Amino acid sequence: MLLNVNTKKKYAVKRQTQRLKKFGLNERHLQDILFRSLDRLFPDDELVLLMQSKVWQEEPDLMAVDKNGDLFIFELKAWESHPSNLLQVLRYGQLYGSSKYIELDAWYKNTMPTQSLKAFHKAKFGLELQEEKFNQHQVFVVMTNGLDYRTREAILYWRSCGLDVRPWVYRVYEGCAVDEMLLEISPFRVSDNPYEDLAEGYYILNTNINNSVRDHDDMITNAKAAAYFDPWKFKIERLSKADVVFLYHSGVGIVAFGKADGILVKAPYQGDTKYPDEEYSMKLNHFLRVLPPVTAAEIKKITGINYRFMSTMFGLDMDSGKALMKFIHDNART
Repeated sequence: MLLNVNTKKKYAVKRQTQRLKKFGLNERHLQDILFRSLDRLFPDDELVLLMQSKVWQEEPDLMAVDKNGDLFIFELKAWESHPSNLLQVLRYGQLYGSSKYIELDAWYKNTMPTQSLKAFHKAKFGLELQEEKFNQHQVFVVMTNGLDYRTREAILYWRSCGLDVRPWVYRVYEGCAVDEMLLEISPFRVSDNPYEDLAEGYYILNTNINNSVRDHDDMITNAKAAAYFDPWKFKIERLSKADVVFLYHSGVGIVAFGKADGILVKAPYQGDTKYPDEEYSMKLNHFLRVLPPVTAAEIKKITGINYRFMSTMFGLDMDSGKALMKFIHDNART
């Protein structure tokens, strides 16, 4: 819901929700917009992305697994008032619900070729799942316009029957300028992350050591912030000049930091021409290493915030960023 608030008279009026066609858009246009923003919408601290499809054929838009190995199947085509919203994602369940670990692993390696799904899952969640534990349960996620009450009614019905299907609701509104549309959508989450909206010029970036020691060493040696493969690489292009980036070694802590130069560099992943432009990076100026590292427990104590450190990159509020900088300098840890 979006409210227009009159700050003088102190009352609010609900903004009227619209359909995509009012703005000359269709569901495919919206899907393209969503895929370009997927790094902001998909919770990589909770789910491991197995695959994403940008072609309109009979395969899910996204598939992912959670810490329990449950398979999440996403239908993001956002049809408005169309029964195929729900029917299509259930069809995917029929097609992929019996997939074995070997198939899930193959999808994952197309997204991140450096190691197996099982190895990354263990490093990320601290759980060693046996292969047969993967995909024992499926969760269906259907994107729909808030006005599409028929799809939302159907989801309620199937949930009451024991099917784990969840709505991902978006709403569109008229903007203030010509050719402007406002899109209201929250990131999909398994559970709420109260810190996801914090971003005031300070960021913690995971050095990807759980996937590749080479990636970690490259960031430290060459004083840069980097992320790899679609959609996580797009997080780097959201950095602005002079943003402070703390490099976080998973399981160890903050090991270095610097200020982004604001110049995005695209390169093949680990120099391999099979993966062109799959590394996005920015040079970190005034780069300093931190020894010994600032641990996760120390970060939480300094900031008073119980951050999750499994995301590729997340923002800090300004007070927390400054407190971390002060702690590092006061303790001569560089």
